[in-house]
Amino acid sequence: MSAIQHKVLLKQREGLYFCLRFGLYTLLAFLFLYALDDRLVVPFTRRIAWLSHQALTIMGAQSWVAGASVGIPGFAVEIKNNCNAIYEIGLYASAVFAYPATLRQRTLGFVLGAAILYLVNLLRVLSLIGIGRYFPGGFQIAHLYLWQALFLALVAACWLIWLSRIRRLA
Repeated sequence: MSAIQHKVLLKQREGLYFCLRFGLYTLLAFLFLYALDDRLVVPFTRRIAWLSHQALTIMGAQSWVAGASVGIPGFAVEIKNNCNAIYEIGLYASAVFAYPATLRQRTLGFVLGAAILYLVNLLRVLSLIGIGRYFPGGFQIAHLYLWQALFLALVAACWLIWLSRIRRLA
């Protein structure tokens, strides 16, 4: 086996190990979140609703919050598991921690990426409330298609940006 073939084989093995770790970490993250739904996911979701209410109030809107529901006169949303970003954050964390980088690099990448995803999700909720109130015909399209695709693209973008910075440092 030539040196080039050996190098290619090592790269393929590293890629395979990453994929296996990523799959395992994703499974573990989702099982962890599912097992701690009442203790972690529900309070996390209610916090998003509360922060949305606070942001609406600061912007001068008359709003209300009840559990995971938040609304303004004429429209309200109930934030569900697929709209709270916690599983997307779990997916992002799985990709970051599966990649062979230092613990410090992975932890910093996770914290920064999770914060970005959390804040953009808050913007997602706020925009959907506005769309639902002022453009009700566009709510389903924005909610089910536009924001879903944009958010998954954001998860991938956060990971790829982190990855490019890690590789540049190596």
